[in-house]
Order: sequence, then structure tokens, then C-alpha cells
Amino acid sequence: MEKMLVGCLLMLGQLFLVLPVDGRERPQARFPSRGRHVRMYPQTALLESSCENKRADLVFIIDSSRSVNTYDYAKVKEFILDILQFLDIGPDVTRVGLLQYGSTVKNEFSLKTFKRKSEVERAVKRMRHLSTGTMTGLAIQYALNIAFSEAEGARPLRENVPRIIMIVTDGRPQDSVAEVAAKARNTGILIFAIGVGQVDLNTLKAIGSEPHKDHVFLVANFSQIESLTSVFQNKLCSKSVPHLSLRPPSFCAQVHGQREMHHSLEDYTYIKHIITQIQK
Repeated sequence: MEKMLVGCLLMLGQLFLVLPVDGRERPQARFPSRGRHVRMYPQTALLESSCENKRADLVFIIDSSRSVNTYDYAKVKEFILDILQFLDIGPDVTRVGLLQYGSTVKNEFSLKTFKRKSEVERAVKRMRHLSTGTMTGLAIQYALNIAFSEAEGARPLRENVPRIIMIVTDGRPQDSVAEVAAKARNTGILIFAIGVGQVDLNTLKAIGSEPHKDHVFLVANFSQIESLTSVFQNKLCSKSVPHLSLRPPSFCAQVHGQREMHHSLEDYTYIKHIITQIQK
């Protein structure tokens, strides 16, 4: 047990190490050509049908970092509101939660917070831009351990209600995402990864579920993100939505979720201290 705890703490130390945020421009990744597997979508109109009686626990994870300007942030909110239009929101059908992340994770509302669509819409409109760093892995970990817990409104695993993450990001994360995203997928969570602009394609693929052609999407800028609305309507409302077997998070993931999801270099130092004490 002691060795297992040390291993988990070492993993946490790697995830919580926050890289210095300075005024230098981020490295720019090459924008994928049309020959790549991640597809580009033209502007499409919102379909009129809805996800009537569709049961799901859906959590939006929104990049609210400083690289997203005020105009682009408004576009993301519009995109979420468009998605909400076709969802059948209610305690017995689709429950919706939303996280914003920058250097920290902010839980705007959980799966249990609202029972009516109008309440969810008002909460989205009231959201405020965090304008800090880009801790994408931290946000996914928060979703895995807290947002999808029964205490926050997720339905019990025995009910096998689909758990879905829709994550929107515009840049390179400042923490590790591959391992924590894999842990989330291994519990049965379906992850749609949406990249905007100069996003690292390998990072998107490390986040999204497979096959990537169905779960990883890329648009050139935030003005084009609305082109995905009807695409997601088809995916979320279709009878062919993958129904994955849900499993509880692993021991390490549970340990990871014990502390509040606001981490910095101070947290990393704290974890190193614990490891040193255990190894003595």
C-alpha cells in the first residue's frame, strides 16, 4: 500500500507542476492540412430536432485562459447556448455541468445545480472570463473525481447513464493531459475534444476518445466554432451514441481528487515533502 501511495504521489507531482507563465508568446503549432484525420467543418445551420428523452450526464470544460480574448470568449458562450437548445435538460433526462479553467478550475455549476434549461442558459450568460493560465489536465482531473461524483449530481454507475465531456481549448496545456484523459476514458467517460486555431493536434488526440475522427474536431477560429453545432446535435441525439461501461476511478485518481483543484508550485513542493517523509 505504501509503495502504491508513493507512486500516486509521484504521478501527482508531475501533473501539478505549473510551468512559469511569462510574457513570451506561446510556441505556435502547425495548423493541420486538410489531408489530416481531424476534419474541418463549414458553417452549418442548427437542426430543429432535439435530444428528446435522451439520458446523459454532460460536463462542458471551457478554456478560459488569457489567450482567449473577450470576443472569442463570447463566441464560446454562444456555442454552448446553441448546444443547449437541442438538449432535453432535466433531472431524469440530460443533466448539464460546466467547468472553466485557467491556472485553476472553477466549477460554474454542477450536474445537480439546475433542473430547467432556462436556469442553465442564465448561468452560461453570467460566466466571467478567468484570463489566467492553461491547466487542461487539472480540469479533466476535476471532472473525473468531482464533477462526475454522485455528490455533484452524477447518476450512480449502476444506472449506466452515459457520461460525456465536451472540452474546448485554444492552446497548449501547461500540465500533463494524456494520462489523466486516459484515466477518464477508462472509466467509461466519452470525451469530445474541440480545438480552435493553432492547437497541437497530438494534444487533442491525447484528450479525445477514439476513433478520433468522431471525437476530435478542429476549427480555424472561434468565429467558426458554431459550425460544429449541428455536428454535435447529430452525435449527442443519435441512437448510435456509444454506450460505454462505466467504472469507478482508479485508486490513484481517487487520491488525486482529495485536495481542492487549485494547484501551483507550492502544491508541488508540498507533495515532494510528503514523498520524502514516506520514504524515510
